[in-house]
Amino acid sequence: MPRKRPATPESTELKRYDEANVARLGLISIQERVPVGHNTWAIEFVVDGRPARLSCDALPRHGGVPHGLDNDISLALITLYLEAGSPDNGTFDTSAYQVLKVTGLDTSGYYYKALKESLDRLSTATYTASEAWRAGGRWTTVRFRYIERLEYTSDNDRLNLSGGSVLRLTLAQEIVKSVRAQYIKPLNLQFLASLERPLTRALYRLLDAQRYQPDAEHDPATTYHVNIIEWADACKIVDKKPAKIRRTLEGAHAELIERGYLRRVDYDGRGEKQSVRYEFTRQTTLKVADPELVGKLVRHGVAPGVARKLVDEYGQARITERITKFDAIVASGYQARSKAALLVDIIRDDQEKYADPQGFVSQDRRAELEVQRAEQTRGLEAKIAEEDQQRERAWRQLPLEDQAEEALKTVSALFGRRLSTSTLAALRSAIVNGELDAADLVKRTTQAAMNMQLQDLSQELSVYAQRFG
Repeated sequence: MPRKRPATPESTELKRYDEANVARLGLISIQERVPVGHNTWAIEFVVDGRPARLSCDALPRHGGVPHGLDNDISLALITLYLEAGSPDNGTFDTSAYQVLKVTGLDTSGYYYKALKESLDRLSTATYTASEAWRAGGRWTTVRFRYIERLEYTSDNDRLNLSGGSVLRLTLAQEIVKSVRAQYIKPLNLQFLASLERPLTRALYRLLDAQRYQPDAEHDPATTYHVNIIEWADACKIVDKKPAKIRRTLEGAHAELIERGYLRRVDYDGRGEKQSVRYEFTRQTTLKVADPELVGKLVRHGVAPGVARKLVDEYGQARITERITKFDAIVASGYQARSKAALLVDIIRDDQEKYADPQGFVSQDRRAELEVQRAEQTRGLEAKIAEEDQQRERAWRQLPLEDQAEEALKTVSALFGRRLSTSTLAALRSAIVNGELDAADLVKRTTQAAMNMQLQDLSQELSVYAQRFG
């Protein structure tokens, strides 16, 4: 299935934070698949001169130990927990749709099954870190499940997830305390989401934890050197043969070098005594091509590498405009031997070789029209009214799914536990189905909060949800 990634402004670096213990220990195997029956692992290592041990025990019926996409889901949960204000009890509300959206996975249907399987593993697998978990400046021993409690709504009696499923999750207290104590490390979420494979994303997350220490965020390491077997343990690679380890990591290494995160990767020595040496690029900000825009070019037949270079070189505004122009030219009946080659040429064209087809308005012309409209606006009151109308239109133009997600964030934050997950799910479903106006719900909720009337409104919404359901 195709992997959709969220569109982000080209000038924005989505700098989020990862819980440092989870990132450093690599609780989840970077492998996209694990052998049938691989339900437990344990590794031993040394921390500050002291022996430490880390183990995982999983239930066979959920597909073995956490692995692959579970890395993406686990990070999405930390991101959503932080966005929810990091409540001290570790409990927050979200939706299956929002988890996939934050993760950058396709929200059309296929990945809801994968999300359910991942949540099952993360809520049942038990981790034990002996003298390996950093808390209060000391190495401690802890035992926990990544998700301590999971509650969700389902559209059927098979308890499957869908876009309308509302989730109420409680993260492990060990993770919660660590995040709230600011034992976190920076993470370029935009760059992470732009990487092609789950294995590459997982390796990037693990490598970045070695590069950035929580107490030295502004002094990242330029190299990292580790024994190959120890690194396989950290990555939770099942087959510990050195040749197999190198083959497992080869594709991820190539992608991280191509994308400018790594400068090079070298192996020293032979057999189990050989080591891996990573050299990081010195740039502090990675330039990331808008993944949604790259996807549009790829769907037009442009090779992924060429698409990324075009977006990097010409930027979001020009690429978007030239794709629109290309579509208009093709719709007018223009015959091209290769449509992909035509699109690339239109993007690169600075000589105006291609006349604007009928109905197409260039960016410069649109700018002129905007200036004319602005000049026609008179008076401060009229300007304020126009701005309000523009914001209202922007909200109305959002897909109902996105309107529901934005409304759900505000409602959940202001009401807290006054509303049940079933009520939240019913409200979300009503918005998506056009039965309930999301903007009006947000306005009423905000006004109720300001007037200390949330309890009255929560009762009204609960009754509405029961009637709607």
